[in-house]
Amino acid sequence: MGSWLRDHPRFLERMYRATGWLFIRLDPLIRRFGYRRATGWISKPEEFLKQIVFDCRMCGQCILHSTGMTCPMTCPKNLRNGPCGGVRLNGNC
Repeated sequence: MGSWLRDHPRFLERMYRATGWLFIRLDPLIRRFGYRRATGWISKPEEFLKQIVFDCRMCGQCILHSTGMTCPMTCPKNLRNGPCGGVRLNGNC
């Protein structure tokens, strides 16, 4: 599923916009309950979905939008600008 989504960035962009729209609309409700509590409710589903779709490591420095929806933390060399394509099975260049 993750590779299909990475190959269809338009779909991901629409989902991103829809999520943004949803949270803007839910802001009064979230504000009433408190942002700290809402973060607790949202973080687990977010972590689960990001792991499935992007093989996300939840590093806290997300740049999926800059790397073509490829998590750079999955690179054996941990390159922030994305996998270079020159990695062998043992992790060396």
